[in-house]
Amino acid sequence: MKTTVSEPESWKRLVNVEIPEEDVRKAFDEKLKTYRHDMKLPGFRPGKVPENLIRQRFGPSIRTEIIDEFIQNAFREACKEHTIVPVAAPRVVDLKSGEGEPLAFSVETEVDPAIDITGYQKLKIRPSPKKLKDNDVDAALQNLRERLATFADADRPVKKGDYIKLEYVRVVIDGEDRKDITNPTHPVEVGGEDGLKDFHKGITGHAAGETVALTVKFPNNYSEGDVAGKTGEFTVKLLAVQEKILPEISEEFLKKLGGFADETALRAKIRDDLEKEESQRAKDEAHYKAIDALIKENDFEVPPARIEQYIDYMYQEALKYKRPEHAAPQREEVAERYRDAAVNSFKRQRIIDAVAEKEHIKPAQKEVDAEIARIAETYQQDFETLKQALRKNGTTLRIRDEIRERKTLDYLIGEYTPAEVKE
Repeated sequence: MKTTVSEPESWKRLVNVEIPEEDVRKAFDEKLKTYRHDMKLPGFRPGKVPENLIRQRFGPSIRTEIIDEFIQNAFREACKEHTIVPVAAPRVVDLKSGEGEPLAFSVETEVDPAIDITGYQKLKIRPSPKKLKDNDVDAALQNLRERLATFADADRPVKKGDYIKLEYVRVVIDGEDRKDITNPTHPVEVGGEDGLKDFHKGITGHAAGETVALTVKFPNNYSEGDVAGKTGEFTVKLLAVQEKILPEISEEFLKKLGGFADETALRAKIRDDLEKEESQRAKDEAHYKAIDALIKENDFEVPPARIEQYIDYMYQEALKYKRPEHAAPQREEVAERYRDAAVNSFKRQRIIDAVAEKEHIKPAQKEVDAEIARIAETYQQDFETLKQALRKNGTTLRIRDEIRERKTLDYLIGEYTPAEVKE
């Protein structure tokens, strides 16, 4: 068997194989004997079917079978000998299998191209967290009050800032009666940022118990694509008008949030949490900039199969989370939307892996145990029991990969030095 391997592209390998006709004939004869030994045909005893009859009836299928075996074996051996790690199903091209001639074929496959990432040691990208102001703490405290707000029925007409419960009596969009549009499951804020201006304007001034006719023009960029840019005629019944009542910062309020001694203590905790969030945001931003800079500085190709695999995943996710009232997305639409993201995602991971490999960055066992302990505490499980379960189902490997990635990203922005931790 003669085998050569070529690289038409950095991500493509072409395995060219030629097998002498004598080897093909020998394999055919051996397979024919196996068929004869096992074959049962009416009128013949087992193992006594004439060889020429088997050759006449099953010769083409036997030849196809041995050719398939030659292809599989040759490709497997070539991958082992030339360290080829396919990332896509192999494809047979240029098959020549005429009887009396050598068997010749080529197998085409895709691989992750070899890369050498440079320039990462010269990056000057560092996190730049913003300095918190007192009004940031004020806003966070206000959000806490909003989350703990209560609602009370208001015996008056609707005004901006109210919350209304409603049901759709009838919905007609561009002349089509829409039975698929369901009633809101939560109270609707009148005048909220995400609301439709025509709808909220038409509701304002009406009271609970009234049925209101509204004409609504949907914006062209409306999130619900099937109604974007269209005009809707709504007949709506107001079930309740409610006011939001924010809690006072009282002893009860402080206790509910964690037993704070006073408002000063609560504000101190809020500031500390905001500073941690801002620190993490700044790190995430620096991580992104560092990877983006290395992608621009290190040009390498992405195997088409990797892109298609990413798109397939996003397509399945889109189908999984599709809302019943919406049409199923087309794969072409998903591909157009996520192709660039697929390329960047692949390059990002290759760069992280390459840097981690070069700098010998890996997780310490104590770091893995710390993460498992955090999960155990969150879900109130025994540490050792959970550790064994995660090891069995493969989650421990994912945890190790995540820690390795986080440490590598921190290394790129000057937040981690491999020599600091002894593995």
